[in-house]
Amino acid sequence: MKIGLLIIGNEILEGKINDANTRQLATYLKTHHLELATSLTVCDEESRIHLGLQTLFSLCDVVITSGGLGPTKDDVTKEAIANFLGRKISFSEEACLVAQNNYSKFGRDYPGKEHGYSYLPDGFVALNNSTGFAPGLFAEHLGKYLLCGPGVPREFKSLLEDHFQNFIRKNFPSTTEEIESLTFRTKRVPEEKIFGEVDSTLWDKLSAIGNVSSLPTIMGVDIGIKIKAADANEMFLKKKKVMEIFGSSPVKESIWQIGTLPLEELIVNMANKKKITYGFAESATGGLCSHRITNVPGSSETYMGSIVSYAESVKEKILGVETATLKKYSAVSIQSAGEMSSGASQRLQAKVVVSVTGIAGPGGGTPERPVGFVCFGVTNNGKTTTHTAVLPGDREQLKIRFSQLALYYLLEELEKFA
Repeated sequence: MKIGLLIIGNEILEGKINDANTRQLATYLKTHHLELATSLTVCDEESRIHLGLQTLFSLCDVVITSGGLGPTKDDVTKEAIANFLGRKISFSEEACLVAQNNYSKFGRDYPGKEHGYSYLPDGFVALNNSTGFAPGLFAEHLGKYLLCGPGVPREFKSLLEDHFQNFIRKNFPSTTEEIESLTFRTKRVPEEKIFGEVDSTLWDKLSAIGNVSSLPTIMGVDIGIKIKAADANEMFLKKKKVMEIFGSSPVKESIWQIGTLPLEELIVNMANKKKITYGFAESATGGLCSHRITNVPGSSETYMGSIVSYAESVKEKILGVETATLKKYSAVSIQSAGEMSSGASQRLQAKVVVSVTGIAGPGGGTPERPVGFVCFGVTNNGKTTTHTAVLPGDREQLKIRFSQLALYYLLEELEKFA
């Protein structure tokens, strides 16, 4: 079964908002052993919507649309679809009831039968919207299927969760193909080096089992492999073979996760499970490490906090960095980084603390310490180690990369605990 998605909206093509629904649909389908074959984005113009529908219906068994179902004049999806299919739009008692139910959930009165939500292209079914007002739409067309949802990401997500599985079971009861994706997340090694110097045979070995992808990330690479199998047993054997390939590859030394959890979420889960308290002493990152960790629900269970010691006076007075250290080695040095993490571990009463101090630019660099030069201190139960790196990028990119390396060091320390 091939599934296509048509994203409709000027605001996406104009860059006003990001398209979140392609990712939502792809992720949702993956959990149900299905895949998104094609995704197109078109503006709110009937001719463009027709072209998108024509393209997707020629390629796919199921076409899903996102956007343009609202009550404003630029919401033309319903009319465009009706004209494309050669159907009239008529009042639908069913659609009116669904819309009334959608409104009642939010304590609002439905405007009445004259409202656009009460009208559907002939032959369409109105679908309840559990998180918004606009009904979703469903219809069959020449043996293929059309499912239309709102563009608001939470409403599009609820359309999938509330209706898609029922639709699949009803219309595709014989779907038996197993589809699964594995993601191996690596750190610190560039993409060209992963498949060149580290293991030049890796891509070909994995390709013999499934479709391989490589996605560069912040200070790492996500290696994905999509596996198709006729049944669960074949899937088990193929996944086992993939694990064996990585288990015998030098790339395994760079893998920090098999899965797709964000780094900060993996850290929070691991620290909470092991009951390890931790924190940061941040200079160049300006609290970014703390921001990323506290975005994860449950982080307060073990996360103690961050001391943002941007000024040298704060490094001295709060973290206890020696004045002599700052004068002799400067604030951006492994000596200062070590004293920062050591001092923060005492102040925060945390088992593990990572410090970061660097030069994010655009100015401030020297031949010895160029822009991108960064130092880390890692204190674990009173023992401190230090690290340095020189990274590329502008100020914003460097702050993100500095924080990513800091989180990598934190993860490695947490992994040492039983």
